Amino acid sequence: MMRTLYLESFAGIAGDMFTAAFLDAGLVDPEAIEAVPSLIGAPDVTVEITDTQRANARFKSVRVVGSGASSSVDHHHVGEDHTHHHFHYPALVRQLEESDLDPAAVEFALRVYRFLAEAEADSHGVPVEKVAFHEVGAVDSVVDVAMAGVCVATVAADLVLASPVKLGRGTIEIQHGTYPVPPPASARLAVGMPVDPVPEAISQLNIELSTPTGLAILKALQPRFVDAWPTGTVVAQGSGAGTRDLGGYPNVFRVALMEKPEAAIELPYESDTVVEIRCNLDDQTGERTAWIMEKALDQGALDAWVTQAVGKKGRPAFCLTLLVKPDELKQACDFLLRHTSTFGVRYAPWRRFKLTREEEVRETKAGPVSYKVGRTTHGEKIKEKPEFEDLKRIWEDDPDFLP
Repeated sequence: MMRTLYLESFAGIAGDMFTAAFLDAGLVDPEAIEAVPSLIGAPDVTVEITDTQRANARFKSVRVVGSGASSSVDHHHVGEDHTHHHFHYPALVRQLEESDLDPAAVEFALRVYRFLAEAEADSHGVPVEKVAFHEVGAVDSVVDVAMAGVCVATVAADLVLASPVKLGRGTIEIQHGTYPVPPPASARLAVGMPVDPVPEAISQLNIELSTPTGLAILKALQPRFVDAWPTGTVVAQGSGAGTRDLGGYPNVFRVALMEKPEAAIELPYESDTVVEIRCNLDDQTGERTAWIMEKALDQGALDAWVTQAVGKKGRPAFCLTLLVKPDELKQACDFLLRHTSTFGVRYAPWRRFKLTREEEVRETKAGPVSYKVGRTTHGEKIKEKPEFEDLKRIWEDDPDFLP
């Protein structure tokens, strides 16, 4: 079955609305979300998950509270000439990289923050490294992004679809003054996204419906935009409420997880899902890396290979890649983190087509030789190959033997 995640910008998108929708749908455990602040090194911050009313209906709400947290709209600034403390983009990257979050959640959160920082940097005409985030708002923003990472990593959908985005209208007050909606960073993040106007039922003339964090989350998901709900069976759905009450129009963001049989592709081959795991090694010997590959294959990895690379500071490096079955992912990641020099691994699922394999033993003048035969699902023989171990045994006595 193909799992499709459909994201509906009913009244825009913000980081808290995104997570609240996943919670309302039951796609992520509340305990996993409540644990995020401590996992990213913000123990004085807590996540409050509550039910709230919008337009006379119940929706889920998420609020980040505590020291340094704020529920204010997330807009950021650049430069050193502010009287209050702030965090630069590289510091937030380190905070996420050094966190105890699931690696897939960290990877997604880093993508979100990269989009945010690039939009802010472009708005102000400065390098990304100079982008700074207010202390008031920085903590809740990074928690919002980390929570979104947990949601995305937990669901692990095969396909992401999204409705057009509602940005808002009029003007708003932010750190740098009065700006039209969408303000500069949001406008840059919205590039490439289809946009819908503010619904007539919303009476406010000056309103921002989608925040920079929300737009960056959407951009990091790289969805395919559609005008209606996709075809399939709705497995779960939920809505997350924003902080603003829009009267008779529900200020919510909606998510749905859908399943449908995968479209039949007219190819006569078997298909399955495998997971590719990668890590870069620039401080480990070749002998150790070869041993790691051998042990990984002994433990069930489908394949293992090394690619030469140049790492940080010009160091010669290896990119070690393992191919494993989905149910062996955790074991393989644990093995690499415990027994190689790497501090992190990356992984991604892949769909693949493959030949149906058969083994045949054939008699030759030098003795029996096993052949690996590849066929279509219809039984057509596509290719065959003698097993190397049998050839090696024969070549010890007859170096000129050819199968």
